Amino acid sequence: MLRAACFSSLAFAALLAAACASTALPGTQLGTFNVTGQSTTNTCGLGAPNPWTFDVQLSQSGSTLYWSWMDGSAPLSGPVSADAQASIEDSVAGNVDGTEASLGPCTLDRADNLQLDLGAGFFTGTISYSYTIAAGADCTDQLSGSGGTFETLPCTVTYSVTAAKQ
Repeated sequence: MLRAACFSSLAFAALLAAACASTALPGTQLGTFNVTGQSTTNTCGLGAPNPWTFDVQLSQSGSTLYWSWMDGSAPLSGPVSADAQASIEDSVAGNVDGTEASLGPCTLDRADNLQLDLGAGFFTGTISYSYTIAAGADCTDQLSGSGGTFETLPCTVTYSVTAAKQ
């Protein structure tokens, strides 16, 4: 998931909203799941929703699990073990300065981590987003003390998630 536009607070909220479009997934379709996330960590101070509800599609091909946010973006994938535990990681970097009039450029790196325990028609797990300042970037204008959206950088947003197949 995830995309460079997701760094501003407005875009972050849009990222967390459920989307409608779907992307065909490889392998055996496991279905569409209604997911509910409860915030467990938010050191960023972002106005992340709590609870966070959204739908995803899952499929599996061999020992690879595919995850679609159903927003037209490329699916995420990661290994699934014999005991039905999956780990999916993704990362993105983007310049989050809205204008060149600010102190920037501020390039933030975001690392996404999904840890899932799969069951028959459900899953549980965690979804984490970690934000760090890219080497050489100046992100002071992104801190809340300077009018930005982050209380501190680096920071993390983590959700505990449960999901049931539709």
